[in-house]
Amino acid sequence: MYILSGGKWQNHYLDYHLSAGSLRIEAAAWLNLGEAKGMYFERKFNLRMLGEYVRELGWRAVYLKAKSRLAESGRNQKFYSIGIGKVLESRECSEYAAGDHLVFIAPMHPAAAERVVLPPMLVRRVDETLYLQYAHIDGIQHYATPEPPPELVLPDLFGWHPESGRKLNMAELTACLEKAEDCWRRLSLKSSLLRCAARSEIRESSAEKVAAAPGNVAAAVYGLGNYAKTQLMPNLDARVQICEIHEIDPTQIGNPADYKARIVSSSEFLPDSGCKVFFAAGYHHTHAEIAARAIESGGIAVVEKPVVTTPAQLEQLLELDRQFPGRLFSCYHMRHNPLFAEARRDLGVSPGEPVHISSDVYEVVLPPYHWYRWPASRSHLVSNGCHWLDHFLFMNDYAKPVKFSASAAANGDSISQVELANGACLFLHLTHLGSPRIGVQDRVVMRAGNNTVSVTNGATYQFEDEVCLRRSFTGNRMDAYRQMYRNISAAIVAGQPGDSHEALRHTNELILALDAMLS
Repeated sequence: MYILSGGKWQNHYLDYHLSAGSLRIEAAAWLNLGEAKGMYFERKFNLRMLGEYVRELGWRAVYLKAKSRLAESGRNQKFYSIGIGKVLESRECSEYAAGDHLVFIAPMHPAAAERVVLPPMLVRRVDETLYLQYAHIDGIQHYATPEPPPELVLPDLFGWHPESGRKLNMAELTACLEKAEDCWRRLSLKSSLLRCAARSEIRESSAEKVAAAPGNVAAAVYGLGNYAKTQLMPNLDARVQICEIHEIDPTQIGNPADYKARIVSSSEFLPDSGCKVFFAAGYHHTHAEIAARAIESGGIAVVEKPVVTTPAQLEQLLELDRQFPGRLFSCYHMRHNPLFAEARRDLGVSPGEPVHISSDVYEVVLPPYHWYRWPASRSHLVSNGCHWLDHFLFMNDYAKPVKFSASAAANGDSISQVELANGACLFLHLTHLGSPRIGVQDRVVMRAGNNTVSVTNGATYQFEDEVCLRRSFTGNRMDAYRQMYRNISAAIVAGQPGDSHEALRHTNELILALDAMLS
């Protein structure tokens, strides 16, 4: 379909997926009330900062990151708009029928789109006469106003998404839609015409199924964000072939012709895709559902952190793991960092012996409407702190947590303490205060007996004993991601199992228990 992105009106985008309980609307006119800022990470170019990234991450990682972020420039241009159009179709929504005319609010969408999919709460039925005032045989009317009336903009809708878990005040929303209708009845702004005389065909996928090459394992990726583009897909074993990619935002996809895989704008699991491996890398609260459906279909689930966000999700996955053991791989990169294998050797611990850890972690401040802040994404212990919780359990062979606590400080930091059945203790401090120079930064100190190992930013290693500093060297923090996906790919091809039941249970039970203490 046509989308106005980056000032260009182009017809190569997939349609938004018609999800359950929603309407597909053919737009007649759009009125942009303002840019929807604060949803994505957007950094201005700085040559010195680029140099810092290259020194820390290496040229390859910086190239992939820059390429991904530059490709997202169109996606980042979202607007808070109102529109007028007609219903083309609905799904599990009896309130509206095809042909109904309505006004709508599009709170985080491109400047204009030929079609849009919205829940009924964001639309209001209007008469055909009003609709015909804006319907144009040659295209879509596009308006913009530098000073929108405040009554047309509902603050609670900034950054709102049906997946967010944020509840809206329906009385305020109804009043806002009434104002939107009134605006269209008396609008006096001059429009520009976005030409699409022949409306494009509704298209939610790019092509027919793509088959894996002989000897390869077919895989599907759910979520085409920065992580998938910079860490997941570039580091897979060539024998694991991405044949299908699911991404719900057409502007994140761009031109589907740029991909060798089939592109689908739905996040719904497709059991008949022909894929055997399913990578869950989308919104955090969707990971468990994709993993469960993958395992139920006889496939393998590879899940980017966190694996679950609710106890019900964990219960479902644990039951599936009892029935089909080893079908889930968790993507905790610290397990695969070679520096922590060095730490095991230098600490001199035997299996079952405790490794005590203190971790001090800086997380980049999130944009105000970033999806990590959604209620559905839970606290920062779930969205990011899970890495260091899993690492602690990993270094202690997934001994059972027996005592734990978490508290929030006045400055937004969180402090977590954990004790395991083997006697190991963890002190974890998470903060958003400090320098964002190279993104996430951490210092992990591991102690056993008279030996101490510290790893800073996943790259700088120091080992000392009771006598002296024995070893000190620096690696590349990105090696952990490369090694993780190579290890997982190789295990899948070789038919080896994924996470143990104890790892799946103990890590995720601990994460959810600590998260509940912060709520």
